[in-house]
Amino acid sequence: MANKQYTLGRGRIYFAAFLAGTRTKTGERYFGNTPSFSLTIESESLDHFDSDGGIRVKDDSVLLELNRTGAFTTDNIDVENVALFLLGTSSTLAQTSATAVVETIADVQKDRYYQIGATAGNPSGVRGISNVVVEVSNVAKTAVTDYVVDLTLGTIYIVPTGTIADGDDIEITYDRASNSRSRIVTAANATIDGALRFVATNPKGALLDYYMPYVRLSPNGEYALKGDEWQQMSFNLDIQKLNDTTESIYVDGRPFTP
Repeated sequence: MANKQYTLGRGRIYFAAFLAGTRTKTGERYFGNTPSFSLTIESESLDHFDSDGGIRVKDDSVLLELNRTGAFTTDNIDVENVALFLLGTSSTLAQTSATAVVETIADVQKDRYYQIGATAGNPSGVRGISNVVVEVSNVAKTAVTDYVVDLTLGTIYIVPTGTIADGDDIEITYDRASNSRSRIVTAANATIDGALRFVATNPKGALLDYYMPYVRLSPNGEYALKGDEWQQMSFNLDIQKLNDTTESIYVDGRPFTP
């Protein structure tokens, strides 16, 4: 009897995105911890049957189609992975410093929050403000009693029991700090193409490493922003051929000396 080959699968996934509009790889980025990774191979055949006898008997078959796909899940919730899941791009947003910035928020309502510094170019507003003064019709209002400011997030809350009335226009004067933050922006009709490598780290079984020169990533399923479990994101793989001289999947064992 041949040796029994049992395997407990473990490994690391690396993804090298293609430069936009090309099939030129960038460097391979480690995806982070991936609790699951699987491949699915589906085929479609055209069968031929000999009908000269009393019972039709299949006497030939030709393979018409071979579809290779995959799926994996990661719980490494970093900015680049989130951008991939949202089919967006990640960048660093730089905020410049400024003093005595004046902004008017019209028609405020009690018991509501408002974002300071929101513009068409920066709809999520400013972060990191200080020296906030709030006025209504040139009359200064009192912090905590009339309004509460979150200096880190740049929001203002109108206190229900304060003297700022529903429908008032408030004028806010503040200083804006120089800082930077990560930002992800979704994009229309985005695709995520690149090369994928799976490096086996099995505690049991042969170490077989998989390389796929051309895959298309797509987000799959729910991404729970809130819950009682570790956050996870799932991706599907559409495994394609890079060109006529390159195959879809390469599986390498580890080197050994004869």
